Amino acid sequence: MPRTTYRFGDCRVDVSARELRRAGELVVLSPKVFDCLAYLIERHDRAVGRDELVASVWGKTEITDTLLGQTILKARRAVGDSADEQNAIRTIPRFGYAWVAPLTMEQTDAPPTSSEETPAGATRLPRRRLALAALVALVVGLAWWAGIRFAQHREVEVVPVAAGAAAVLPVEVQAPAEWSWVRLGLMDAIATRLRDGAQPVVPSDNVIALTKTPRQDERLPDVRAATGATLLVVPSAAWNRSGWTVHLELQRDGSRIAVDAHDVDVLLAGRAASDRLLTALGKIPPPDANDPQGWADAKLLQRVEAAVLTDDLAGARRLLDSAPEALKQSAEYALRLAHVDFRAGEFEAADRRLRALLAQTSSESDPVLRARVLNGIGHAAIRLGHADAAKQVYGEAASLLQDRAEPDELGQAYMGRAIAAQVLGQDEESRAAYAKARVAFDIAGDALALARTEANEGMLEAARDRYAAAVGPLDRAAERFERFGTLNELAMASNVQIGAQLALLEPHAALAASDRAWPSRERLSNPRIRHALEINRALALEANGHRREAVALLEGVTTGADPAREKSVLASARVELARIALDSGQAGQAAELVLVALPTLIDGDDARGRAAAWLTGTRALRAAGRAKEAADQVARFADWARSSRQPAALRFAILAEAEQRAAQQGTAGPAGDASADYERALELASAGAVPADVVEVALSYGRHLIASGQTERATAVVGRVAQWAERDFGCALLQARLYSALGQRAAWEQALARARGSAGDREIPPDAALFNGGASSASL
Repeated sequence: MPRTTYRFGDCRVDVSARELRRAGELVVLSPKVFDCLAYLIERHDRAVGRDELVASVWGKTEITDTLLGQTILKARRAVGDSADEQNAIRTIPRFGYAWVAPLTMEQTDAPPTSSEETPAGATRLPRRRLALAALVALVVGLAWWAGIRFAQHREVEVVPVAAGAAAVLPVEVQAPAEWSWVRLGLMDAIATRLRDGAQPVVPSDNVIALTKTPRQDERLPDVRAATGATLLVVPSAAWNRSGWTVHLELQRDGSRIAVDAHDVDVLLAGRAASDRLLTALGKIPPPDANDPQGWADAKLLQRVEAAVLTDDLAGARRLLDSAPEALKQSAEYALRLAHVDFRAGEFEAADRRLRALLAQTSSESDPVLRARVLNGIGHAAIRLGHADAAKQVYGEAASLLQDRAEPDELGQAYMGRAIAAQVLGQDEESRAAYAKARVAFDIAGDALALARTEANEGMLEAARDRYAAAVGPLDRAAERFERFGTLNELAMASNVQIGAQLALLEPHAALAASDRAWPSRERLSNPRIRHALEINRALALEANGHRREAVALLEGVTTGADPAREKSVLASARVELARIALDSGQAGQAAELVLVALPTLIDGDDARGRAAAWLTGTRALRAAGRAKEAADQVARFADWARSSRQPAALRFAILAEAEQRAAQQGTAGPAGDASADYERALELASAGAVPADVVEVALSYGRHLIASGQTERATAVVGRVAQWAERDFGCALLQARLYSALGQRAAWEQALARARGSAGDREIPPDAALFNGGASSASL
């Protein structure tokens, strides 16, 4: 069939062949860089949103802005473009990117290609009782480190946020369009001035996250509730021929204080208004240096900060390039330029610039500046994959910042050290560093950073199967994300929270966690995040007996997800549909769903998800009468699990082997080797201390023992899961089967009543619904 190639300048792009040629020479690109380039070229008639580009190219729920920026930078360089020129790929501030170079399209005949599809990359697949984890703690932590504050050193008293902190809102600007930077630039300048006057102030990025609607009064209650601020500063700035008038209104407990200041310079007017507000609050404004050039430099750097806050990195770089030579020699200039490099994904450049500055900065002359530089080096090292080096520099930064009244910077150092330790598998050290970061951000009044820290703590615990320890921090983080309106973070934290609650066999709590994020699902622009939330809600619904709703959601994902870009999402939904189909007696359908999904699932860091899916597949094949295929899959499963050395994979594989031996032996006579495997699987599950895993093994082992007439041993196994019978449908059914086999009618009736109470629209199986007066069931 015909295919299209694109020409622009001296470049030629053949998307089908995945080739870029420049001046006739083949340009070697990484897959993601080429994918970004091709996606923008093919949509040259419109701008492409950031979330759309990430979902299409990476196929993930979320990536860091810096990774995206680095990829775009490489794509530009490949075609002779740059961030300053933007002749081919233009940045659309606060939206995404657009292809702007003129294109010539040519049609050629494509050679025949194989129809076989290569399996997609990594995902975290839900197992029987665990939710789809939208991301692991490391990725979340790095994704949320999008900005680094490089403010000038301030020795001020730090007061916890509860002690009368102020939140400064974005400025209402009445001026021509070229003054758009004033909205955030002056906001940050006012916040800095108030903070320098010993007034605790909520970090500006917290406020920006909460004030996304055009009308500020629509968000004032959210700012108060989310940040804990008791004072609100509502600023406005109006320009006319005589200069600028800055108006500040302080709102506190129903009372209002208003101050004004006028000056030809908007930042001078803002500073004067801030000083008058400090005086009204009974505080002493900080002294001013009589340094006109210093003030001009501060104004330029404030404009740079405003550009960074709006993600206009090219504009920030242009402003820095225009700085006078004396400013370019300063540490503050080097820090700002390194910050821009970092945000643009140029980690090596940022690292080089920061290390040069570090060599000029001693811990004796300026320990706070050195700590800031070290934090920046650590941030770059994490993204460059140098966790050992990052951990070391973060540790030095934390040591320098002790007792320096810089809690936000100290929190960054502890957070970085926690992430580095997590990468290195040093979990206890990571937990300790997260705890210290939490305290530091709490003192700084940075509620958003605090939420991200707690989310990372919870995800670390969930990644290590410590679900009871995970739910507390995840719940607190999700509550804060909901207040801040940070919808992606809310959805991702909720996904992991749902999984943790289901692992603990707390279906009502899992559904409550789903309810928190569910109303905002239509506002999630990234389809992968939205589909992950839909899959997790389906898991919570199924656990609460709402099977029809769960199936409808899962089927909606399988029809709505893009098969080319969301293979892992489709695999996740299909495995859950397979589990439900198997439980509903549709074994053939279940087998086909799993066999289609299994090759897509990751081999390495999602061993639990792949193992749970494989276990479902072996069960479905046996139930469908495909015994030889089932035996082959069990053998392959066991080989893989032992090579993976993952505890969850191993216990599921041993359980699969036990079930296979039991099926080959039949239900008559002694359990033999099957019982040995079952005992080993139960031992491993109990050692893992995950209730859902214990139940997974006990349900299978208990039914096997009852069917083979070993009621005494069955009693011991069923007794292990009796504590969950009130809230777990499977446990209640297992009790009913046991009491029926023992001839205990009253106990059977009570167990059956419990099962019916949690069944919802799930059917009660005949072998549990009928009392057989002590005769062993023949159903497995």
